[in-house]
Parts: sequence; C-alpha cells; structure tokens
Amino acid sequence: MTRLFTSSCCFLFFLAVLSGCQKKEFDAFYERPAGLGDPIYQQLEARGNFKHLTAVIDKAGYKDILSKTGWWTFFAPNDAAFERFFKDQNIKGTAEISDSMATSIVKYALVYNAYREDQLSNYQMAGGAETGVGFAFKRKTAYYDWVQQKGDGVRAKVIATNRNVQSVRGVNTSAYVDGDNNNKYIPYFTTAFMSTGGMSAGDYNVFYPGSTYNGFNVAAAAVVNMDISAENGMIHEVDRVTLPLKSIDQYITTNANYSEFKALLDSLKFYVSNAYQTHRNFVATGSSDSVYVKGYNGLLAYSINNENYQQPGVNSYLANESQKSSWTIMAPTNEAFRAYRKKILAKYGNSFFKSTPPSIVIDFINSHMWPIALWPSKFAQGQNYLLETTTLSLDNAVDKQILSNAVFYGVNQAHSSNVFRTVYGVPYLDPTTNLTLLAYADGGSGVKIYTTQPGVRQTLLVMPDAVVTAAGYRYNEGSIGTTTTAWGYRTSPTASYSHNQIYRDNAFRLFKTGVLLTPTGELSSLSGSGIVESQSGDYVRYRNGKIQTSGTVDTGTDINITKTDATSINGIVYYVDAPLAFTDKNVGQHLQNLATSDPTRFSSFYWFVSTSSLYNATTKAISGMNTGIDNKYTLLVPDNAAITQAIKDGLLPGTKATGALPTAAPTSEAQKDMVRKFILYHIINGESVAVDGKKADNYLTLLQTESGDNTLLNILNQPSNLIITDRAGRTTQVNFSSSNQLSNRTLIHSISNYLNYNK
Repeated sequence: MTRLFTSSCCFLFFLAVLSGCQKKEFDAFYERPAGLGDPIYQQLEARGNFKHLTAVIDKAGYKDILSKTGWWTFFAPNDAAFERFFKDQNIKGTAEISDSMATSIVKYALVYNAYREDQLSNYQMAGGAETGVGFAFKRKTAYYDWVQQKGDGVRAKVIATNRNVQSVRGVNTSAYVDGDNNNKYIPYFTTAFMSTGGMSAGDYNVFYPGSTYNGFNVAAAAVVNMDISAENGMIHEVDRVTLPLKSIDQYITTNANYSEFKALLDSLKFYVSNAYQTHRNFVATGSSDSVYVKGYNGLLAYSINNENYQQPGVNSYLANESQKSSWTIMAPTNEAFRAYRKKILAKYGNSFFKSTPPSIVIDFINSHMWPIALWPSKFAQGQNYLLETTTLSLDNAVDKQILSNAVFYGVNQAHSSNVFRTVYGVPYLDPTTNLTLLAYADGGSGVKIYTTQPGVRQTLLVMPDAVVTAAGYRYNEGSIGTTTTAWGYRTSPTASYSHNQIYRDNAFRLFKTGVLLTPTGELSSLSGSGIVESQSGDYVRYRNGKIQTSGTVDTGTDINITKTDATSINGIVYYVDAPLAFTDKNVGQHLQNLATSDPTRFSSFYWFVSTSSLYNATTKAISGMNTGIDNKYTLLVPDNAAITQAIKDGLLPGTKATGALPTAAPTSEAQKDMVRKFILYHIINGESVAVDGKKADNYLTLLQTESGDNTLLNILNQPSNLIITDRAGRTTQVNFSSSNQLSNRTLIHSISNYLNYNK
C-alpha cells in the first residue's frame, strides 16, 4: 500500500513537472514577438503627426477596432494631409467632419489583411496563392455603400448589385449574392505594377495632375512613410485624405455633363426585390420598405454599379480578380452624344433610341465599354467589348478619372463603332431593312463578323423588307422550337408559313448572296460589267447597273439598283428591287439551256453528258455534283470544235476520221468509261473559279484514277481569260464571251480545247 502510494506521488510529481514544461513552451511559442510595434491606433498616437486622424477614428467609432486585434493595411493620412483636406472641403477642422464622413475616411483607408509595399502589387488567387507579381493595383477596403435609404424616386430603398445581371435570350435575371457587401476598392500605384504594365509616371499624372508620382501612390496621395509594422497590421503614411471613390453609376449621376448618356443607361436599369437585404434593412433602420437590387441589362458588358470585377459574358466570379482587373468606360459628353445620335439615327428621325431595335442601344453602350483597364499610354491599343480599338485619341478625353470600379474617360466625341460605321451599319440603322439585319446579326450566318471589319473592302446588295416578304420569307420568334426556327417561308401569299432549318438556310443564302467579296473596291460603280463572288458561294453578275443571280437567270429577269449608300468606311451598299434569288435547278438543266441558246459552244458536250451514265434525265443532275451548302464546282465545257478534236484524238467515241458525234449513246463499257472520265475531268471539285483575274491554283477535278488518286488542273486567272493546263501539259483558254455562266453554286465556262486526263 505504501509502495503504491509512493509510486502514485512520483507519477503525479512527474506530470506536474511535465505540465509546467509544456506551459512554458506554450507561453514561449505564443509570446508576443520582440520588436513588434503597438497596435495601429496606439502607434498613430505615439508618432505625434496623426492627431487629426486619431480624432477622426474616434468619431468614426474605430478606436477600439484599431487598438486591438485584427489584420489590416491602413493608408494613414498625416496631419498635413488633413490640413489640406480641411482647406479643400472649406471646413475648419475635425469638429466639422460629420460622423458619416469620418466613417467613410477611415473605412476607405482600411484594407483587409496586412500588406507591405512589395506585397501590394501581387495578385492573389483564391486560397492565398500569390501569382501575377506586379499585376495588382487595387485592394478591397472596409467601406461599402449598402442600401440607399432615399431610393430613386420610384423604389424607396435601392442597393447596387454585386454581380453582373445575367441575360438568356434577352431575359434578365439577378445574379446578386447575399452576404457580399459590394465593398469598394482603393487604387494604388507601385513601381512593380507600373513596370509590369509598361507604364510610367505620365500614366499616373493623366489622372492625378496635381500629385507627384514617387513610386508608391494611393489614389492622388503619395506614400511618405511605408511599411510601418503594427501588432494588428501595416501602416503606410500618406500625404492626402482620400474619400471613397465613386462608381461609374455614381459619377455620371452626379455629373451633368453626361446626363444624356446616363439617360440611355437608365433605360437599361434592372430591378429585383431582395428579401435578405429587406430584412437586414428592417433590423438596422426599422423600415419595412422592400429593398431592390439595381443592376443593368445583362446584354451589357457589365453593370456600372457593380464594384466586383467579372469577366464580361462569364457568370462565374473569381475571388480577388478586382485586385488586377478593371473596366474602362468612355462616356460621351452631352454635345458629343447628341452629334453622334443625329448621325447614326438619321433614318429613325433622330429619336432618343426609343424607336430603334434594342440591339442598337446595347451596341452603342458596349462600344464605349472596355473589359480592361485602358491606361493612357495604351489608349489606342486595348479592345472594347465589341473587340474594337477606339477611334478616338487621348486628346478627346476631356475628363479622366480613376473610379472605384473603373477607369473613366469623359470624351468630346463618341467612339465610332464598327457595327455603325461599316457596311453592316447601313441595314442595321435602317428601319426598312430589319430582316436583313436579323440575318446578318445571326451568328449562324457569319455575316456580321465579316462585314464589320473596317479594313476589308466589300459591297452589299441589300433587299428592303418589302422585297424579302414578297419573296415568301418572314421572321417570327414565336415559331422557334426544338426543330423549328424563326425563319419561315410560304409558297404563295395565300399559303401558310412553314418554319424549319431548310428555310432558315435558304434565307441565309438569300441574304449572303448580297455580301460581295470586293477587297480592292472593284464595285465602286456597277456601270460596267463583271462577275463577283458572294459570301454564300454564289456568284453575281452585273452589267450597266443591272444584276443577275442564278435565280434570275432561270426567270430571265434582271435586278435593278434603287439606291446607293456610300457612307461606310469599308465599302458601298446598293439597295435592290428584287430578291437575290438562287436557283434550285441542277447543273444539267443550265447546261441544256446553254446548248439550246449557244449550240456551237455547248451542244456537243451536252450530248455526251445527257447520254452518259452520269446523267439523270429526270432531275438533270450530274453524278458527283452535289448541291449542298458547302459544295461548289466549275464546269469547263469544250466547244464543238474541241469535242470534234477529242473524238479524232481518241478521247471520246465517235467517227475518228471526221470527229463526228456517235449516232447513238455508247453501249460498250469501254466507251462509257471513256465518256465518264472525260466529263469528270472537266469538272473542278470544291471551288467555283470565275474569269475575273482572282483565283489561280491547282484544283482537284471529280475524276479519280484507277488507283484512287486525285487528278488536277492548273489555272492561271486573268481578268478576261483562264489559261488551263491539263495532266498532259496541254493548255487551253476560255471563250470569254460565253463563260461565267451562273448555275447552282457552279460556274460554267466555254473552253477552246479539250482537257486530256492522260499523263
């Protein structure tokens, strides 16, 4: 028993000693490090040159917070900074600073987490990883606006959105996130950031002409003493007081110079009531009024009151992205706005965008929005939301600001967007050509991306809506379904419209036939004659102001020009009085027509085609020549004299001595095969080559050898002649007056010699 007691005492003594050792180690580990400065507030008091600031901190109720725990970066204005502030604000001292202003000053100078100067330029990814050294120029502050208690005159309580509004098929939905206070960011400019971005003090002084850049500036303030370590963070002494910067929304609301641009933006405001913020506001104020989240149409690049940066068109949100990314907006002054509106809305009676398609408003505003920080030295380099560089210079910027959520330029001239200044803009800004616009704007047509390139010359043939509807087409969004489209067609004025993908493709082909590829501006006049390829793959012929398409060749009618618009920077637009119709007939039909109208050029070749195994006498189709959207061909037709020579040379059946055609269709397999090879070798597969001096290359034919190899023709293209070289090294030329015949995505030429497929 005694032994047990003794053993127990020894064990307890051992535990006590061990516990004491552990406590000493614990205390030593968590002991306040030697040399660590006092908390932020105490340090400001001790330094003696922050008397005004500590008084403001007291008034704001932040003494306790800054005297104890936390982990802050504090951009601390010294007494000299406040003396300047009092003078600028026309007040006598801190006693005249209201409680709300005091709170604003302190909270906007207070950044979450402690950063030395060399850390502030690091962009921090989610999870704390520091990537992008030298990329950051902003940090989130403790300041946020929260609910506007006076609302906007319609809604009693309003709060700014903290996420961009989302839009699906033109329907807006709020993406507001409860719990995110939409804190404002404070900008700063370090040597590392400026160097990484290739900028200089000149960029800084554009926005802060009254401040000197010293390598570490916070908004308009210079840091005069940095990296002051405190127990609860880091202090950087600055020489100016910075009030919370305005957002774009707040700035243009308070600046009458942009009232008309603001009115246009206001037409795109989007509100949705929020139960969470309504409850918070009730708890804080006792008001039972609903709180509405205010955002802007989701088709805009961004909501101008959102303090959090989001990449345009992306619903996901990247934490800390606002540290390195910023929007830019160019806001036209009222005079500039009115001048540009008068220019682009002339056909709408210079209305305030009210009678225009909504997309014109969206494009106008988006063309003034950049999803990047557009710094002065990069002014002409960055692309806006519509992927355009600005048509302005920095000299046009009469007002230059760094706002809480953007770089702001007030400009004395509106940016001239490509969607308005190119040939695309002519039907876009004309209420009589809305159907053309709908087709051009559809991504499936591919027209918009091509016609809005200012450096690519082109010509448009535009059909007014009356012409399109008379041709049987319409656009009706109510007809959109899983297997149907908005584009419909009816065969007669009394028939019902049908909506399907075929009619959509046909409509697109109709409109794209009017998009002519004229890179050298060759159609500045239609007074001469020629042939031009269109974006649809069809060709258009013109002569003395008259136009022919493959469809009008069928009907024997020409299209007339009713009006010319030469105001675009990249081409000319001609209005036409009839549909740019395309043929639905097969190539054999047009070859037959040519054999009748021009027998000396086409009849002998047509005889061999029509009697061959390749020909369908009912449909007039030639085997191998498909008429799908992506299929194009060139048919090279030896004239009668050339066919006679081919018979004499043994390349075709017939009377070899005289070159006379057979009296009946060949019946032997050898002769059938001879005809098949001859015909297929005279058809270029995959490309329509006009006699226009443009396309020249080695081209595949429809003929394959017995071993399965492709066969080629070489074409040298001259403005009024094609020189064609065959596999045997022989050359032939076109009969120009009988060439450039239009067919179904096919051109037919008469040639003066046959092509030999034998090497």
